[in-house]
Amino acid sequence: MKILITNDDGFDAEGIRELVKALSKEHDVTVVAPKYNQSCVGHGLTLKTPLYVEEAEIEGADVPAYCINGTPADCVRFALSMMGIAPDAVVSGINRAGNIGTDVLYSGTVSAAEEAAMLGFRAIAVSKETTSHDFFPDAASHFAENFGLFFGCTTAEKRLLNVNYPNLPREGYRGVRAAYLAEQVYSCDYKKLDGEDGRTGYITPSDKITVCAETDTCDEKYIRDGFITVTPLKYDVTDYEQLARISAFVEKNY
Repeated sequence: MKILITNDDGFDAEGIRELVKALSKEHDVTVVAPKYNQSCVGHGLTLKTPLYVEEAEIEGADVPAYCINGTPADCVRFALSMMGIAPDAVVSGINRAGNIGTDVLYSGTVSAAEEAAMLGFRAIAVSKETTSHDFFPDAASHFAENFGLFFGCTTAEKRLLNVNYPNLPREGYRGVRAAYLAEQVYSCDYKKLDGEDGRTGYITPSDKITVCAETDTCDEKYIRDGFITVTPLKYDVTDYEQLARISAFVEKNY
């Protein structure tokens, strides 16, 4: 199978390196990823700055690889439109930190897969919980060996699959669970920083407030319990439950 691999941590990140090494054993892999870390850039596109493509190397893997000075979505768009790459699937990851719950709204990893889905390709985003550097080979080898399962969860109808691994060694995985997105928010606290140039800056922590219950079946709870989660996503964010009510309200009052 032909697979395009990208990420948001940058082409030289350990997550993408382990993923490429694992998937290239059985598949025809090409890498097009950001030159620099693009975490939390969401679905941003570069519009007023030229994009430059450079050949790159993925340590431990002999595959075609390129880096672009843009966002994850830029990389996918350019690869699929300008580089003549026609993959059977697009895989984004493995991200260092989980993309569970409302993380998907901020995630460059998920947005890269979303961009591929918007362009009509089967797409999967893969992440590993916590920002530690542990257990990437475990997640990568499991994902590669079970790629048929994950690919089978995708559809050709402009949807994407969000996969998350717990931060555990492979023998600690308890199974795979289909889960919905947890309801989470990030703290709005900011820490004041005094710069050497005399300016005052602010930085926000990445602390999440999770509201799912212990009896819940959301992705956050399953990950906490040691399961791998799969969540189907779509980029149509229309609130269809309210559409008819608002339509009637507008017609009546305008």
